[in-house]
Amino acid sequence: MTDVLNARTKTTVPAGKQRPSADAKPAPRAEVRDKDAATPSNGTSSTAKRYTWHDFRHVADSPNLDELYQAVRRVHPEGAVVVDEKQLGQVPDGLRKVKIFSGVPSEEKLARIRETYDVLLLDADVVASNWYTENKERIGITVGAVVDVVDPASLQRAVEMTRAVRLLLVTFKDDTKIPLEIVLADAQNHGTDVVMGVRDSVEANVVFGVLEIGANGVLTKVTDLTAIHALGEVVVAAERAHGQELTELTVLETRHVGMGDRACLDFTSYLGLDEGVLLGCFSNGGILATSETHPLPYMPTRPFRVNAGSLQMYVLAPGNQTWYLSDLRAGMEVLAVKTDGTARPVTVGRVKIERRPMLQIRAQAPDGTVVTTIMQEDWHVRVFGTDSLPKNITELKPGDKVFGYTTAPGRHVGVKVDELIIEQ
Repeated sequence: MTDVLNARTKTTVPAGKQRPSADAKPAPRAEVRDKDAATPSNGTSSTAKRYTWHDFRHVADSPNLDELYQAVRRVHPEGAVVVDEKQLGQVPDGLRKVKIFSGVPSEEKLARIRETYDVLLLDADVVASNWYTENKERIGITVGAVVDVVDPASLQRAVEMTRAVRLLLVTFKDDTKIPLEIVLADAQNHGTDVVMGVRDSVEANVVFGVLEIGANGVLTKVTDLTAIHALGEVVVAAERAHGQELTELTVLETRHVGMGDRACLDFTSYLGLDEGVLLGCFSNGGILATSETHPLPYMPTRPFRVNAGSLQMYVLAPGNQTWYLSDLRAGMEVLAVKTDGTARPVTVGRVKIERRPMLQIRAQAPDGTVVTTIMQEDWHVRVFGTDSLPKNITELKPGDKVFGYTTAPGRHVGVKVDELIIEQ
């Protein structure tokens, strides 16, 4: 990958994810993670670096210019600023500088750019010219191309640039992200960083998620301190990979607990054969419930659904937060967890609540913690065994091993708290 910023920005783009077929076998389970495993206690870990470029060319006379520069340096240490020559003296040490140049630079101009900037972006027509072929080895700094996509022809030029340079700055006239998907797909195959011009942090959040790999960076015009900090939060979230420590639980007992209101969680994502959600009656942990991706004899699969359980139960969400099942609404997020402990946020599309007979399951962790779930008492409702295969809850018996998690008890409105809380 390009050295646009520094070695820490280099990333390897993951291959596209494959959707499981109905008869596919789940991957072999990973080892059950110890309490001292490397997964952070907040359920997250670092992933690919993202970066930001802030365009200062239109704010050269701002009265709080130094404050804006310092905010970018503090909040976006992996980023850079786009400035003109007359602004170079204003840029504080520690910020990398990007020059966007139109046309073919003269020898004198190129020498000045080489001495004062870290990145040079040229028009796509210049990159495609004989001048670039003859001079690219002597430019001396990171060089990339700029393409403004306004029609199919300019989109094709952007795709061509992913094969010519290691860095592409691209902007789009229309709000659709389909052209970006096309550019990213080609850039992924050629090891090219893609930076997209965005309006604000809201669009940046979308851009970082396109094709599940997203753009490497975004370029935005500097407006105010609030926007700089908002974009910083988006970058942190985009770099975060979710994970959840799982442990082996031993079933102690199951028992009928009468009728209750059961919630089915329908997500906007296709869930994998080894993927489900963590559910518990109490804040000290829960059991990994299976999605309806696995075939059933009397009904079609629902690969977007988890038959979760009684309304008062907790479901684990990103950021080590929990929601009561009764709290969930369309548009909210919970954590989908695989049997190897990897996890991802998924969005709720619908919560379906119906009156059903209920079954209580109690299981114990190696440290003695007992977790409890209450789920619909039916053969087709399942949880994950430690072999990563689904177990029908009506067939569970004492001694069976299932996946789950434990944590110190105590929640207030879903947030972990350190206080005396008794649950029984």
